Amino acid sequence: MRPVTYLYDDLGLLDSANESVRRLLSDLVIMTPETAFDDEPIVLDAMPSTDHGDDFMDRIIAMATDIPVVFTMSALVGERADIESALAEPLSRATLALTRLRREHGAFAGDYDWDSDDNGLMVNWSTPEHLVRLHVPDPREGTDFILVAKAPGTDREWRSLADLAAPEENID
Repeated sequence: MRPVTYLYDDLGLLDSANESVRRLLSDLVIMTPETAFDDEPIVLDAMPSTDHGDDFMDRIIAMATDIPVVFTMSALVGERADIESALAEPLSRATLALTRLRREHGAFAGDYDWDSDDNGLMVNWSTPEHLVRLHVPDPREGTDFILVAKAPGTDREWRSLADLAAPEENID
């Protein structure tokens, strides 16, 4: 079953958000009583530090799981009042790219497995035609992560927050 990523508007900003902000957040399911879920989610409720790589790695690993993930609005925009500008910053763009990948890529409708050993963490989502693979190597390798998305005619790879924050043409 495809994992879902939710947004909890702890700051009350969605009520007055313009259409471009709503479009930027369209890959997230807004939490309401009707969107309740049975499983215990992973809740990401704080803006990670941009100078502490482990904080962002927590987001990447959470988004590769088969567990519902809940972002609070404050985790996406921090304490910024200008939500549109905050969502345009690299950290927010990278997070939204992960959300879009999780919602749209065909692999997330397939099988999920993970493994961990001396070489690091490996997470796979796959169907016969699609693959999303996250490899978080041993820190001694000097690479934070390698995220690969494959689909017929399209292969993508990301190795940094900057890679994820760059504009995407197609993630299928």
